[in-house]
Amino acid sequence: MLTMDPELVVLGGGLSGAGELLAGPLREELAELCLFPVRVEPSTLGAESPALGAVRLALDHVERALFGV
Repeated sequence: MLTMDPELVVLGGGLSGAGELLAGPLREELAELCLFPVRVEPSTLGAESPALGAVRLALDHVERALFGV
């Protein structure tokens, strides 16, 4: 039973460095599982992007707590 059918899968963090080496086989596997073709793309934001996103989220929390922003 298919529970989701994504249009795009983004390989982020350290996985983005594998590029097409990982994206190609993943794309082929998803083609067998999904109703429509799925785009698989490596992130262009770099391996640090998950950590930077977490820091930004923490800073947002601190700003709201301290300044009510």
